[in-house]
This record gives sequence, structure tokens and C-alpha cells, in this order.
Amino acid sequence: MPVLKIDGKEIEVEKGTNLIIAALKAGVYIPHYCYHPLLPVAAQCRMCFVKIEGMPRPTTACTITVDKDMVVDTKDEKVRKLRNLALEMLLQHHPVDCPVCPRSGECDLQNFTYIWGPEKKRYDGKRRLKGWSRVSEKILLFKERCVLCTRCVRYLEDFVKVGGITVSRRGFLSDLVIFPEKFVNSNYSGNIVDLCPVGALVDEATVYLPRAWRTKKALTRCPLCEKGCRIVVESWKGKIVRVKTFDNMLDKAEEHLYTKNEELIQPAYQEIEGIEEIGAHSYDKLYTEDLIICDIGRWGWREFFFPRDENFYSLSDGKAEKLDWESFKGISKRFFAFKKRAIFITPFATNEEMLAFKELAEKSGSDISLIYPIIKEGDNMLLKPTRAPNFKGGEKILGGINEDIIRKAMLGEYDAVILYSLGADKTKFDASKIKSEFLIVMDNFPPQKVQVQALFFPATLPYEKKGTYTFEGEEKKIYPVHKKTPNELDFANFLLNII
Repeated sequence: MPVLKIDGKEIEVEKGTNLIIAALKAGVYIPHYCYHPLLPVAAQCRMCFVKIEGMPRPTTACTITVDKDMVVDTKDEKVRKLRNLALEMLLQHHPVDCPVCPRSGECDLQNFTYIWGPEKKRYDGKRRLKGWSRVSEKILLFKERCVLCTRCVRYLEDFVKVGGITVSRRGFLSDLVIFPEKFVNSNYSGNIVDLCPVGALVDEATVYLPRAWRTKKALTRCPLCEKGCRIVVESWKGKIVRVKTFDNMLDKAEEHLYTKNEELIQPAYQEIEGIEEIGAHSYDKLYTEDLIICDIGRWGWREFFFPRDENFYSLSDGKAEKLDWESFKGISKRFFAFKKRAIFITPFATNEEMLAFKELAEKSGSDISLIYPIIKEGDNMLLKPTRAPNFKGGEKILGGINEDIIRKAMLGEYDAVILYSLGADKTKFDASKIKSEFLIVMDNFPPQKVQVQALFFPATLPYEKKGTYTFEGEEKKIYPVHKKTPNELDFANFLLNII
């Protein structure tokens, strides 16, 4: 393999590796806007200039592949001046509205200017004003912030194959033109928000979120189908506010984005829950895996898990009485007072929860079954038809869906039932279809049509607990953006301790 020597560091890389990726593996970050490993090389932002031994002048790193031994200098004085000039030209017409920009704290222009930018501007002419426009139902474009990296253009044209954004005119007059109708047929258009290196393309729902360094973050897996794409979940004051990809958080570079005093700009990288899944400085994985998610994974959680009630309730005669956790536990003991019992588990339960409820069923002599996931049409990219994360795990641990046990519950052959139904297909089986004397329901809101005595346990969302899911037969960990207690595992262990 060829040996790359960059800023005095040596590393062997595979032949044909792009210089930007090779540099990351060596622990050196080369600034760039337009380059992205998913997209064709454009070499138009001019930020990734480096000095390569044997070449007469600085060249763009994104156009270079490491095919032989190479010596590279990213700190050459000519390189520094070229980066400084590129940033100065970008800032001439930028509104510099960092205090109100939703990307403040995770913006390449902001970080690069801090490290390599000009100390003062020399241009005093008229600033270009373009305003904003709507890209789609959920995405806004603030044109004055755009650095014309064309990541969005190339992604939609070359990767998703739908188009929707293009660049019109040339030079000073260059501008993005939007064709909103193109986005209707794409389930992956939301990725342009994360691909955008600045605050030009914005998720409208996050415009007024707190700054990036104030939200809690967790690196976890998307639970909205059985693919299990890697995602970042953010929360603010205990509420989930955003789901996005990990790639463009700028945390990918924080270990190597240094100031002149060799201090980190944002030492938030190590504060992300679940970051250990990546491994120490594993930039090979960090920048080349799981770079996109579908729009359902990005936005679907708002409709899928909400409305939501986080209170415990005792339900009887159509009335609901709030309970505290201790009172709920006291009443739930009645489950063991009945002879015929059944437990139904959602495919949104973790493997650990399934194992605990399976043990509970075995020790208490209860029947147990997985319940139906939502099935919809998938696609040939990421989205799978089974809209649940752990159906395969449920088949392995619980034996899958037992139609006979479900039929008995609907016929009233069980006296007491525990129904963990978060995210399951309620058109096929839910609390209103169960005929029993005593019912415990775990979901995101209480059942409305239950005539028997029932208890409601507010379900824990997949973003709020630690555990494992068996995505497509492969066990993967999930991590909480904030841990909610008591959770279903706590409840199962409480009941186990009674037996």
C-alpha cells in the first residue's frame, strides 16, 4: 500500500483512497465544503488546497487519490493564504447572522472562519441580497447563507436521481433554483439539510431550536423500520427535538479542528451518548458509513410516537385516575391474583425487555406472544416494509406471533393481560379487542375504549432507553438521549421479584 506522509505524520492507505479521507485516517482534517464521499467530485469550493511534494503549486485535495507514496503539507503559507482568500470571498455577501442561524455551533463556515478566515474584510461594496424560499413542505432555503457547494444539487441528481435543485447563471449572479414538485417522489430529500455545510438548507421545525451545544445528543439506531440506520437524536429540556444523520454534525472533525492555540473549538464530541460505538478516532467508519437516512426516520417520529401521555393511570368505568409509580406497582400485583394470564409484547421492545417478560411468563405460568408490526411498502434503498425495529428479535426470543394466544385474548379466555403495544399495528390487535377482567397497557397514550379495570403505563420511547435490537438478524445497541425511568424493564423486573 502507498505511504502518505502528511504534516509529518505517516500512514499506509489503500490505493485509490481520496486524499481527504486518507488525511482523516492520519488524524489531519483538510477543510472542505463541496467534497462528500457519496457524491461526484466538483472541486469548486477551493477550501481543500494542499501542497504536494513534486507539484509546482497548491492543488485541491478532493481531486487527488493516493496511488503512490506522497508527501503532503496542509500548513504551507501559500495554502493558508488561499484558504483565507476563499473564506473572505464567501463572507463578502454572507449575512453573518450566527446568533439567529439554526446551524450556529455546527457550521463549517463558522468553524473554518475561526481557524483560517480573514481578520478583517476589504470589500465595502454592495452586498448581495437574495432572501429565502421554500424548498419543500419541511425544508427552507436561506439563499444568502449558501456557499454554492452544490452538495444538494449533486445529491438529488446523482444519488437520489430525482433532481429538484439546480444552479442558474454564473459567477456573481449564481443562484439556486428550486423545483418543489420534484421532492414529492423522494423519501430521501431531507438529507440535503444534513449535507448542507452551512445554515442555508434548514429543517423548518428546528429553526427556533436552542444552539447545538445546548442540546443533549445520542448516537443510536433508527427504530422506525428493521433496517436500523445510525442516527443522532437530540433533546432539549427532556423533550426530543431532532433526528438527523451523524455525518454532518461537525463532530466528525472536532478532534482535529484546532485553533491557533491548539485548543478544541467545541469539545462536545465525547459528550455524545453512545459515541463509543464508533471507536477511538475511527474516521474510516465515521465518515463513510450511514451517511443518509430516509425522511420517515428523520421526521416520522413526530407522528409515530405522539400524542403522548407520561402519567400513570388507573382506568375503570370510562374514568381515568392519575397514579404515582408506587401506587401503580401496588395495583399491578393483582395480575398474579388471576389464574389465566397472557402477556403481549410489541416488536418495539428491546431484546432485554423481551427476555425479562419471557422469564416472567415462564415463572408465572402465563402465555406470551409477539404482536403485529405495522407493514407498509418499502423501497430499494433503506426503508423496509416492517415498520418496527425488533420483529426478528421477537421471533427468536418469543417465538414470533402466536395467533392462537391472540385469538384467546379476543375471545375472553384470559382473566388478566399485560399488553405492551407501543408502535404495534392497532388495527389488528389493541386494548379494545381484549376481553379480560384486568388489563395493564403500556403505550404512548391510554386506551379510550376499555370497559374493564385497567392500568396504563406510559411507554418508554426507543430514544429514551439503552438496550439492543435485532435489526435484520444482527444485534445492535441503542442509546438514550435522556434515560426515562421507570421503564418497561424496571416494571418487568418488579413483577419478577414478586414471584
